[in-house]
Amino acid sequence: MGGARRRGPGSNRGGRWARALLASAALVAAGCGAGERTPVRVTLDRVPATLDPHHHNEIVGWSLLCNFYDALVRFSPEMKIEPALARSWSVLDGDRVRFALRRDVRFSDGTPFTSADVVASFERVVRDPRSAIKHQLVGVRRVMADGDAAVVFETTSPAPTLVNRLAFLFIVPRAAAAQAEIERPVGTGAYRFVERRGDGSIVAERRPGWAGTPDIPSAVFSFVENEEERSSRFLAGGADVSARVVDDALGDVDRRQGLRVEPQPSLVVQLLVVAPQAATGELRRALADPRVRRAMLLAIDRAGLVGRVFRGNGAVASQYVHPVVFGYDADVFAPPYDLAAARRLLAAAGFAAGFEVELAHGSLPPAYVQGLAADLGRLGIRVRPNRYTLSELLRRARAGELPLLTYGRACTTGDASEFLDSSVHTRDAARGLGLENFSGASDPDTDALLEAADRELEPGRRLALLQRAQRRVLAALPILPLTVRSEFVGLTARVDVPVRYDGWLRVAGFRWRS
Repeated sequence: MGGARRRGPGSNRGGRWARALLASAALVAAGCGAGERTPVRVTLDRVPATLDPHHHNEIVGWSLLCNFYDALVRFSPEMKIEPALARSWSVLDGDRVRFALRRDVRFSDGTPFTSADVVASFERVVRDPRSAIKHQLVGVRRVMADGDAAVVFETTSPAPTLVNRLAFLFIVPRAAAAQAEIERPVGTGAYRFVERRGDGSIVAERRPGWAGTPDIPSAVFSFVENEEERSSRFLAGGADVSARVVDDALGDVDRRQGLRVEPQPSLVVQLLVVAPQAATGELRRALADPRVRRAMLLAIDRAGLVGRVFRGNGAVASQYVHPVVFGYDADVFAPPYDLAAARRLLAAAGFAAGFEVELAHGSLPPAYVQGLAADLGRLGIRVRPNRYTLSELLRRARAGELPLLTYGRACTTGDASEFLDSSVHTRDAARGLGLENFSGASDPDTDALLEAADRELEPGRRLALLQRAQRRVLAALPILPLTVRSEFVGLTARVDVPVRYDGWLRVAGFRWRS
């Protein structure tokens, strides 16, 4: 798998959206110089469910709230872990990690930041019944203050991914930790929360802090879920930064002075899960046969899907994780499309005439689902696509009701264990393993490799364990890796935005264009 680049113009549908608005709106963005210094207008693609940093686990929430809050550590744009509120950290022994905290840091309300705030934030996350990030702290026994300027995390066993997971523990003032719902963010981030307007938009104002003073003095965040409306607003000059510009609008952006799009590579890998236990009779026997699953992989023209549906803005997935994720194996290559070989495998398994199966999916582009169905149809597998809401898709998948489902999965911690432990390990609810194992796969040798990786602190040995585990899964193929793709952020001539693999829009990283 690799990055993506723009190819070819978009369709004219985006032009129709834009012309309807441009008839009554001037293109504010065109010709705007850096000297005007009005607030940067950022449009996100979802309305955040909450402004509480511990009650959400969604990209839009992280994208917005990372401007107001810091964690002990953070990810660089390339998904490398780096210090944030912690100046440094050290492993005291296999079960304890000490974090030295920055001094002279204040929250946006002027309160000094100390170790007590870290302890209070941790305790809020693990005790609050509404916590949505509790899974990031699994295995942490307790957090102890070591004076005002250090904390010690004590784990139940060696925890090689602990530091990565702490990037999602945003630190709140200890007084705020007692609140049932935080409605007005107060953090140590580069921006101060000013207000939430009647239209739902949020105003942020820069503040000097431990990382310096941002280039952008203020920002206004708005939220537009309808992708056509969001693209139209951007094309009409209504945003300086617009998340997830749709493919249909790319050509119109190319033709509009003062506007451009930049690719934002996504960590999401599109997967096809095969779940024999959700079927009965001959279908169950077919899906349980690794030859059938291999035939399905060879029969799906994944490069064709990237070209036709993603307009070339993506790549064929060779494995379950993106190349920037720790655990990716550069020596694993995606097998090419080979319908003849697929037919031979299917016949050898005793299913030359194919079979019929439901394909469950969420909000994928219709052309993607149609392409999967058509490719499998040429193999003789008659697919009935069935669309579900994401919550219903996951509910049915966990209940073992979907024999074939496709969805996207990202390793947001930058580590392959996030996917492998949840989606490949034999289900073990008591230890929090296999909770998203929708395929029902169970291999003791793979489990042993993953559990060894979860205890191994030496990076080289740990990488080898994760790669060996992934190769075993790729040989059995309970889950088929399909594709990755890039998304696009729309920009005006005013600003530059760094490419980030996590999709967060951290305004402190924006720069005025000269």
